[in-house]
Amino acid sequence: MKRRLLAVLLLVALAGLIFIQFRLLLVGVRLEKQRFDQQTEAAIHAAALALDEPGPAGDALVRHLRGETPGKAGASLSQALDSLLVAELRRQGVTAHFRFAITDYYAKEIFLASLDFSPESFSFGRYTVRLGGRITGECGCNRALHLDVSNLFTYLVGELDYLIIPSVLCLVAIVFCLALLITTLRKEQRLNQVKNDFINNLTHELKTPAFSIALSARMASESLEKGDTEKALQFLRLIGKENEKLKTHIEKVLELASLQDARYTLHREPASLHEIIFGVLEEFARQVQERGGTLTHSLQAQNSRAEVDVAHFKNVLRNLLDNALKYSPGQPQINVATANAGHVFELSVTDRGMGIPAAEQKLVFDKFYRISTGDRHSVKGFGLGLSYVKQIVTAHGGTVELASEMGVGTAIKTRWPQ
Repeated sequence: MKRRLLAVLLLVALAGLIFIQFRLLLVGVRLEKQRFDQQTEAAIHAAALALDEPGPAGDALVRHLRGETPGKAGASLSQALDSLLVAELRRQGVTAHFRFAITDYYAKEIFLASLDFSPESFSFGRYTVRLGGRITGECGCNRALHLDVSNLFTYLVGELDYLIIPSVLCLVAIVFCLALLITTLRKEQRLNQVKNDFINNLTHELKTPAFSIALSARMASESLEKGDTEKALQFLRLIGKENEKLKTHIEKVLELASLQDARYTLHREPASLHEIIFGVLEEFARQVQERGGTLTHSLQAQNSRAEVDVAHFKNVLRNLLDNALKYSPGQPQINVATANAGHVFELSVTDRGMGIPAAEQKLVFDKFYRISTGDRHSVKGFGLGLSYVKQIVTAHGGTVELASEMGVGTAIKTRWPQ
């Protein structure tokens, strides 16, 4: 609940920050607009003063306003006036694209305009100046010079790139950090849940043999007191069996813990992997038979020699077979296969068990993760098996591949460099 509240507060803070940045952007645009207006007004007044002075541009404009120039000369005059305005605007630091028009005082009649002029999209009166006394006196008319900037807002925003780009980068960084934080919190929450499940399963798995040992010890003691040595031996054998089970549980936890030690190194040695596989298959044959299942093998690899840590290689296969047994309800059908792919030894374990949901297939190699089976203790274990398998195979420079379908079964292939 606290983490959810924290996430909500962070989202609200982020939304507030974005709103503040937007408001600051609008303020910046307004200030830039004021500066732009001042620069443009100064430029258009300077252009009007230049036209009022005797010179080629001013004289040509007077003749044009009198109607003394042919139509083609109007295009040349438009280009000349355009160049004059560009020069004045550049002098003021304005680089925006503009259009101009010279009209009567009330902007009802157009006498000269830029080549890309369009009366429908032109804003008269935005930037306007009356032409000087020389032009008015010589042509006997009142004329006004209008200037319009297309896409003014886009231009103003572009002029604020020094402010916008850092703001956007900061917002992106904040959003990224927030997403990373939320992802981390979700991972921690899932890890805490998984660890809690692990502790519960560990407690259950250790409590059962411990309880059996305590009960068997008491029963053996009572049998000895009664002189029933045969009964006492049965209980002692049961104690030994439960002790081995307890030892196996502890070793599984210690195996994975040892891999977390950075100083840990594999003890590799040349070995025949087929011989090792046959030995492990013999260990599991009885368990499979007791459940009425089948444990088959198809060892097709022509070369089974590789440098491996024999103890860990055995444990990898044991974990794969153990998982195949656990998640195969009824009579298990398990097959162990080998093959060569270049200089790689492939070991596959396939079962026809319940399968793994697609959503959980990427998670089964995480430490402590256990597939949901509805009943926490219907399938026993700590969620360490496949995590251990992946770490050992990866430490050997190999890879692990999983393929599973609900109700069909699971196939896990490990690749060992030779």
